[in-house]
Amino acid sequence: MQKTELIIQMGKIILANAEDLLPKYFAIYNYLENEECSLEQPQKEFCMQTVCIQMFVNYFYSVYLVSMSGALKATDRREQQAHLKYVNSYIIEGYKALWGYNKPGRSMWGKFIKKYWLVKEDNVFDSDIEAITNRLKEYERSALTDKDERDLAMHYQVDKGSNPRELLKLEDITIEKELERYEQFGIIFRMMGNCITEILDHYLVQKKRDELMKLHPILPPLFPFDQYVWESKLAEMNVVMTRNIACQSKTFGDCKEQLLKWPKIFKKIQAEYKIDLSDCYDILPTSEAMLAITYMSLDLCSTLKLYFNSSLPLERAIALSRMNIICYSIIDRVYGYTSRVGSYWERYLTKPYGEDNLPNVLLEIGHVMETCINTNLYSNEKRLVFVHLKKENFIPAIKMLYTQNPLKEIENSIAIVKVLPKIQRAIKESLAQIDKNIKNRNAKKYQWVDGYIEKFAPYKDRSGMNTIYLSLLELKKGNVLEALDIVKNSEIGK
Repeated sequence: MQKTELIIQMGKIILANAEDLLPKYFAIYNYLENEECSLEQPQKEFCMQTVCIQMFVNYFYSVYLVSMSGALKATDRREQQAHLKYVNSYIIEGYKALWGYNKPGRSMWGKFIKKYWLVKEDNVFDSDIEAITNRLKEYERSALTDKDERDLAMHYQVDKGSNPRELLKLEDITIEKELERYEQFGIIFRMMGNCITEILDHYLVQKKRDELMKLHPILPPLFPFDQYVWESKLAEMNVVMTRNIACQSKTFGDCKEQLLKWPKIFKKIQAEYKIDLSDCYDILPTSEAMLAITYMSLDLCSTLKLYFNSSLPLERAIALSRMNIICYSIIDRVYGYTSRVGSYWERYLTKPYGEDNLPNVLLEIGHVMETCINTNLYSNEKRLVFVHLKKENFIPAIKMLYTQNPLKEIENSIAIVKVLPKIQRAIKESLAQIDKNIKNRNAKKYQWVDGYIEKFAPYKDRSGMNTIYLSLLELKKGNVLEALDIVKNSEIGK
C-alpha cells in the first residue's frame, strides 16, 4: 500500500511539472521554427530536435502515468484491467517513437544523437547520452511485450471484422508486470529529463536568453475550472460510475462464461442427437458483440471515473482525450459514421428485424449516435493523433490536448454511457428474435408432424404416448431442443 501511494504521489508531481513544461517548450519550438531565431542551421536543427525530445518524453510519460494512476486507484479488477491495457499500450507506443525497435537510427533519440555529433562542442554530455542509449537498448530486450495486446487495447479488435472474443487476451496483463516495467522506464525518464535540460541550457538558453525571455505561451491554460461545473455532482458521478463498473464487470464475466460453454454444448448435442444446429450458431456472434459492448462500457466508465476523481488539469485533459478515443471507437464499431455496413448495428442489432420493423429502443440508440456524430467532436484524424504516439503526431496531440471542449466531451461520454445498457438489452432482444426466427424456420421444416399429432391425440393420456405427443407439439412450434429434452427426460425417468 505504501508503495502504491508513493507511486501515485510521485505521479502527481511529474504531471504537475509536465503541465508547466509543455507550454513553455511548445513556445520555444515555435520560436526555433521561425526566422526570428538567429541560430545557425545545424545548431538550430539540433535544438529543435532536443526540444522535441523534451516535449515528447513529458507528453508520453504523462499519458503513461495517467493510465498507471487509474490502475492503481481502481476498486474493481476489471476497472484496473481497463487502465492496465493502456499502460501496456502506451509504453509500447512511446518506446517505439523514442527508440524505434529495430530501426533506432530513424527514431527520435537516434536522430537526436546524429544531430548532436554534428554540433557538439566538447565531451561533457557524451557519457550521459551513451548511458541513456544503453538503457533504451536494454529496456527493449527485457521489458516489452507482444504488439497484439496494444492493437486489441486501441482498436477493441485486431481489425474491424475480427472476433471480439480476442479481447479476453487482455486479461493476461497484470499489475505486477506493468509496475516492474514502469519502474524500469522511470529511470530512463529521469536520466533523459536531466540530460536534455542541461543540453538545452548549454546549447540554447545560455546563447539566446534575451530572446527566450520575450516568448509568450502559445497554448491556452488547461481549463482549470472545468471541474467546478461538475462540483455539485462529483460524488454522485463517482458513485454512479463505480456502480456501472461493478454491473458491467459481472456482465462481462457472464458473457465470457457463455462464450466458453455454448460451443461445447452445441457440439455435444449435435454428436448425441445427430441433428443440425447450424442455425443456433447465429447466437454466438451476437454474444461476442455483447462482450465487446460490455468491454467498451467498462472502458468508458473507468475513464470517466478517473476524470471525476482527479484534481490535476493535465490528468483530466488526458482522460478527456481518452474518452474521445473510446467514444469514437464505440460509434464506429456499434453504429458507423457514414455507413452502417459492417457495424454491430447492421450485423447484430437490426439484422433479425429488417430495417422497416425496428423496435423503439433501436430508434432511440440510433438517435443518440447521430446526435454525438453531429457534435463534430470525433474524427479519425484526432483519434490517430491521440492513439499513435509518433514523432510526427505528438505536437498536434499536445495542441489538441490543450484545446479540447471538456463540457461537451463529458456530455457526450455520459450520453453514450447511458445508452450502452440499452444496446445490451437490444442485443438480448436481438438474441430472442434470432431464437424466434430459428423456431419459425423449424416450424415450417417440421410441418409433417401435423398428421402424427392427429393420430396420437386420442391416446395422449396413456403412459409412453404422452411423451411422444408432447414432443411432437414442441416440434410443431419449431422447438427442436425442447422436444429432445422431453424424450431424454422420459428415458431418464425409466
